[in-house]
Amino acid sequence: MKNINYKSTAAYNAIFHKNRCKIEEEIDLMTEDRLDDCVGIFLTDNQESMPVYAPIASCEKVITRKVSLETGDHSGARIVLTRDNHGHRATGLGGAGATKCEAIDIVAGSLTSAKEIKRGNTQSRANFAEDGARLYLTERGDVNAYFATAKSDTAGVYESSKMKSGAGLKSDHTLIIGRERVRILAGESKYDGKERLATGKPPAKPVIEIGATSSEKHHRAVLGENLVEYLKKLNKTMTDLNTKIANLELDLLQYKFSMAVHQHQGVGVGAIVTFPDPAQAGREFLGSVAPVINKTTKAVVDEYNNVIDEVKAFGIPNIKLEGASGDKILSSTVYIGE
Repeated sequence: MKNINYKSTAAYNAIFHKNRCKIEEEIDLMTEDRLDDCVGIFLTDNQESMPVYAPIASCEKVITRKVSLETGDHSGARIVLTRDNHGHRATGLGGAGATKCEAIDIVAGSLTSAKEIKRGNTQSRANFAEDGARLYLTERGDVNAYFATAKSDTAGVYESSKMKSGAGLKSDHTLIIGRERVRILAGESKYDGKERLATGKPPAKPVIEIGATSSEKHHRAVLGENLVEYLKKLNKTMTDLNTKIANLELDLLQYKFSMAVHQHQGVGVGAIVTFPDPAQAGREFLGSVAPVINKTTKAVVDEYNNVIDEVKAFGIPNIKLEGASGDKILSSTVYIGE
């Protein structure tokens, strides 16, 4: 029987490929004796020695892929039906004897991230720091503490997870894919009546926190469309201001030119001092009053509108007043860590 070229392109990035079926057919044709010689290749069993899940608490039900060759205990990828805990049997609400703290711990790779390779002579329960990949669900617990995330110093961001239901997902790389959409939401769902937390209290202000586990300071995310609209208004204000400056410079130029060519005809001997015609000056002054008042009024109104636009966009942080819902630039839900 010919050897299977396992390096052949199996084309698993295609929905269908003939190489896939061909390789599977050739594997099926191999005898059991020959499969035993494969030592793990083609997903055959191997003699790998892995840490065992122990000691097992009396309330726990453990499902594992295999048992240890050395001790006969559970080893390999596992699902543990348990009560809230994050390590030895005295941890968490379950370790304290609490009720209403059901938990499920799904792990692939016990002590994978440890500095030294651990084998079947090593016992380990949950290790949130060194296990390879984990999905942890708890009815009540403190997932922020179990996964050792930093507490944010930014007001309104951090909310304690103590005594609350939690779901924690951790791995070297975590990938979430939606063929049409991925939604990340926070807050109460639109059920009839009000939702409550596992503590019995109503949920606090919904917050989505994005950042490193070590982030202690967060910034409110920018709302792009509102920012664009505000920048358009700001650009128009600057354009209007430049126009006013240009008009003012033109008026000054005309004034300087008028002063340069201005003269009065005097009658008499010696140096003659003349004065503008009072009637003409009065008419010029009165004619300028209305335009100046209109321009001043418009300038005051524009300044008030600018202040209103600024409050709509940024709110008044000193009194914790949010910006207007359709105009505010900073999100009240999404925070980004430094």
